[in-house]
Amino acid sequence: MNKQDLRLTILGCFRYSLGRMTYMVSHSCGIIKDNSDLFNEQDWKRFIEEIEEKSDLGMPCDIRMWNELKEFSREKLKELEENHYPKK
Repeated sequence: MNKQDLRLTILGCFRYSLGRMTYMVSHSCGIIKDNSDLFNEQDWKRFIEEIEEKSDLGMPCDIRMWNELKEFSREKLKELEENHYPKK
C-alpha cells in the first residue's frame, strides 16, 4: 500500500469512527497521530471541522479522544503554517 492509499484509508476510518461508541474511536485517533506525516493542511482542517460539526461525539471517553485529536490537529496545522510562512 502506498502512502496515498494509506492516507485515504485512514481518512475513511476517521469518518467511520466519528460519532461511534466503540473501540474504533481510540484506534482511529491513535492511527492518525501515529501517521501524522501523511496528512496535509486540508486534512488537518477537515479533522477539526468535522469534529466540531458532529452533534454527537459519543460517550464522555469518546468526546475526550475527539477533543484531543482536534487539539493535535490544531498543533499540526500550526506547524505546517509556520513551515510555509516562517517568522522573519
